[in-house]
Amino acid sequence: MKSKLQIALDTINLLDAVDLAAKIASALSCEDIWFEAGTPLIKSWGKIAVKALKEATNCFTVADAKIMDVGSIESELFFKAGADAVTVLGVADNETIREVLEKARECGKIVIVDLINYPKPYERALELADMGVDVILYHVGVDVQKKRGITATALLEEVEKLKRSLKCKIAIAGGIKHGDASVFAKIGVDVIVVGSAIIRAENPVESARLFLQELERAT
Repeated sequence: MKSKLQIALDTINLLDAVDLAAKIASALSCEDIWFEAGTPLIKSWGKIAVKALKEATNCFTVADAKIMDVGSIESELFFKAGADAVTVLGVADNETIREVLEKARECGKIVIVDLINYPKPYERALELADMGVDVILYHVGVDVQKKRGITATALLEEVEKLKRSLKCKIAIAGGIKHGDASVFAKIGVDVIVVGSAIIRAENPVESARLFLQELERAT
């Protein structure tokens, strides 16, 4: 199955984010694209950002809420705003993750657990899969990328091992550029998360189109 392209709208400008998402959705359709209301956008605009993206695109919408506590309340907030998926931090307590999973099942939505900065991500991923998490996200954060020059490509070997071990979906994020996406798609990664390589491109629509073509060729 072809990998999905998740476009991370990591900006604080709601109008720009919605305008860009609408242009991409209009030009490329929603079939293989997920739009992410990035954490900076959510912290700036809350559930309004999710609602606006969903209404402007009618595409699968991810609320990158990075939930850490009160899982039922926070996830329901975003699900009711139109999110098809929410993110929870892998460092959150299992009870919080279970609360989000329960609310997601009640609402017919999915849960993505973000392993950003988790000290033993592989072991945690196995635990999360047993809990019934829908998508496990391997993620190299922006600050790490800037300060240490590390991107998601450094995780390729471990992600490939994880993909062989688990039946749940795997996502990858962290400085992914053109050429990187196809490498992950070839090993079966289900969701490729791309931010700046699209939203800061000279022509974001064309950049998104090229990523989709890379994923198509990789299948």
